[in-house]
Amino acid sequence: RTYDNADAQIHLMTNQCAPVTLSVMTFAGGFFSGDRLTVNPTVRIRPSEIFTMELAYSRNDVNLPEGDFITNLVRTRVSYSFSPRMFVQGLVQYNDRADIWSMNLRFAWLQAANTGLFIVYNDSHGLYDLYPDRPERTDRSLTLKFSRMFDVLR
Repeated sequence: RTYDNADAQIHLMTNQCAPVTLSVMTFAGGFFSGDRLTVNPTVRIRPSEIFTMELAYSRNDVNLPEGDFITNLVRTRVSYSFSPRMFVQGLVQYNDRADIWSMNLRFAWLQAANTGLFIVYNDSHGLYDLYPDRPERTDRSLTLKFSRMFDVLR
């Protein structure tokens, strides 16, 4: 099945170089066999060069022949840079439609071209409730990655 939908988007924002910025993105248009209206307001706070915070909200109002629904997503991000090549970032979000909390915490120690050491922790609460037949919890992970770039033709 194919869908021939059109979208319109309006994006309003304040000066993105300021310590506190506001933006609102609005999407209206087709969504599969129906339509949707999405509103995404975001507040970003950057008190210094090394620390940033963001609070965002997304509301989707979807109308389908099969039924209408509304979903809300609240997201907060925090980033702290120890140096230009070493930082920690955190993301926490909540989806009210699925009643899921999720968190991502990432530490990076970069070398060149986005290579280096990455340690990432993910945790979701409520996700395993969607799959009651699954015997083990699959909502947490710890990933350790080290990548290095080298020139094989040299």
